[in-house]
Amino acid sequence: MSDERKMILTMLAEGKVSAEEANVLLEALATSEAKPVPPLPPVPPKMVVSPPTFAPQVHAGPQAHWGQHEERRHNPLRVSAQFVEAMAQVGLKNLSEDELWQLQIHQVRPGYIKQLQEAGLTDLAVDDIVQLAIHRVRPELIVEVRSLGLTHLTVDDVVQLGVHSVRPDFLRQVQALGLTDLTVDDIVQLSIHRVRPEMMQEIRELELDDLTVDDVVQLGIHNVRPNLVREIRSMGLTDLTIDQIVQLGIHNIRPDLIQQLQATDIGPFNLDTIINMGIHNVTAEFVKTMHSLALPDLDAEQLINMRIHGVDANYAAALMDLHLPDISADSLVTMRIHGVRPQFAQKMQEIVGKSLTADDLIAMQIHGVSPKFAGRMKEKMGEALTADELIDRAIHGMPEGAW
Repeated sequence: MSDERKMILTMLAEGKVSAEEANVLLEALATSEAKPVPPLPPVPPKMVVSPPTFAPQVHAGPQAHWGQHEERRHNPLRVSAQFVEAMAQVGLKNLSEDELWQLQIHQVRPGYIKQLQEAGLTDLAVDDIVQLAIHRVRPELIVEVRSLGLTHLTVDDVVQLGVHSVRPDFLRQVQALGLTDLTVDDIVQLSIHRVRPEMMQEIRELELDDLTVDDVVQLGIHNVRPNLVREIRSMGLTDLTIDQIVQLGIHNIRPDLIQQLQATDIGPFNLDTIINMGIHNVTAEFVKTMHSLALPDLDAEQLINMRIHGVDANYAAALMDLHLPDISADSLVTMRIHGVRPQFAQKMQEIVGKSLTADDLIAMQIHGVSPKFAGRMKEKMGEALTADELIDRAIHGMPEGAW
């Protein structure tokens, strides 16, 4: 094997040339081996590029150079010399091969770039131009938006306006309301959530304090209509905050529910309490039912706790029928939390007697005092048996022989 052939194979093994380039060199060597030739240079010859195409060099080292040529060779698209010249004519000179490819595959034409420049975007990077083209941002939109006073637009601003189809007419209507200090992000948020100018006008007429764009967006997201605020104010709840109004919308708390709750025997309530009652499904009917049980500590907080822990009318009525001396809204909730069922309470009362309290039942349930255990203790101790005795023996695990 000749030294030249060994050199080519060595360069192939070291990755200095591709397999295709090595084949070209080997074929050229084969045709010229009969003739005396000068020694091969230490670096591979440059690949010949066909006349109709242009492949500018990328200064990223030998490995990157050959790899990029290999990638482009398998891509059916080619960057023509005419395309490179056209880009240079609109000011995009000395572009890398990758930048040219990005412009071409996204179908960026010189005319589009020129329109962007005429719209005032004169210092754009290739990545910026590509982003604008991908999102089909019209240069006319930029001109119109700038004419409305938004002159300090970034590429990201313009892309956001284009992506979310923010129309100049929308901007004009917003500005007509006196909202002239909005940022692009404000405008995009209003447009995304379909907050129409007429709704913004109605909200402003409500004279809510320190109203921000984010507040208006939240009202729009949760479909809070200005009429809701007016109706609530007519009930005497005039000191409304934006957060309260938004919560009313989120939880679909309507004016008729508010009116019904205010009319109950334990009303009226403040708006925060009404919101919590609405969130936990405390209806006026539920309030009336619980109020009829004559619980001594019944209030809005206890009603909400009852709903949270599943104290319904049947559960409450069954335990109230036992006439426990310390029964209350709070004890009903605590018994429900610890799993004290009405059947359990009734059996324990039959064993211990009328002195049994709600607190006793809760302690028994916590410490595992069962009706069966209580029955055996009753047989041993008779009328001397108390709830405290049952609980104490359950806690200390005293054997039956020690009773």
